[in-house]
Amino acid sequence: MVVLSPAALVDPLVTMFVLATMFSVGLEIRIDDVLASVTQFGLVMRSMFVNLVGVPLLVMAAVLIAPLNTSHTVGLFLIAVSPGAPFGPKLAEISNSNVAFASGLMVMLATVSVFTIPASLALLVPGNVGVNLIGIARMVILVQLLPLLVGFGLRECHQALALTLHGPMRRLSTILLFVLIALLLAINVSEIGRLVGTGVMIISSVIVVGSMITGYAFGGPEKSTREVLATSTTARNAAIALLVATTSFPSPDVLVTIIAFSLVSVIVPGIAAGVWRS
Repeated sequence: MVVLSPAALVDPLVTMFVLATMFSVGLEIRIDDVLASVTQFGLVMRSMFVNLVGVPLLVMAAVLIAPLNTSHTVGLFLIAVSPGAPFGPKLAEISNSNVAFASGLMVMLATVSVFTIPASLALLVPGNVGVNLIGIARMVILVQLLPLLVGFGLRECHQALALTLHGPMRRLSTILLFVLIALLLAINVSEIGRLVGTGVMIISSVIVVGSMITGYAFGGPEKSTREVLATSTTARNAAIALLVATTSFPSPDVLVTIIAFSLVSVIVPGIAAGVWRS
């Protein structure tokens, strides 16, 4: 009888989490939300620039000013180049902002990230770290984009079935997230302790706050879209960043850096969304 170690469970759990999350999101998104977002060309272009270029540039500036070790730097770049967090629309709902724009933006970012994640990593990751660009692109297509499109198509063709599946898939995604975080924390507890004094948490906080300010500034004249872009830019897609890390950069320091950044990037926009709602 073969007994799997906790570490051996990380890769399949991450894959299942991303698949369940993106399928759940696809089941919830309406085509009207995406079309309404695409028609706002200027806002879309600014949103793309902030998410795909602005946040990675913030990370680059931060690690140039306060250098970290290679693994921590790779972790920060991985989460920085992973836009389109699935809970972006939920933050818009909490802040009582433009949920339709948040949903459309998330779909567009998840789609273009198929091309931008490999390209960005090739440009940003330190030269002594190997990057399998084709493998990463294939993985993003199969595990992120494909389930999103399947869920999206199912909602358009069989809305009743999509609504029936959405609740269980969302609960499965949430359960897998908590199990995955607990497993990663348990496996990497010593590495997490070593984050103290490295500057990772401080740099992550600075990047998160800078991302929120930049997103708000680029969000246009309407308060509802400024709030959406602020929270959507800040909340990075930890699911795909962890997937890329576990398959291409399996260093404990890379994983815990992504987890640490993700915690900050969830807490800060979550608090802001609550304040804006009140």
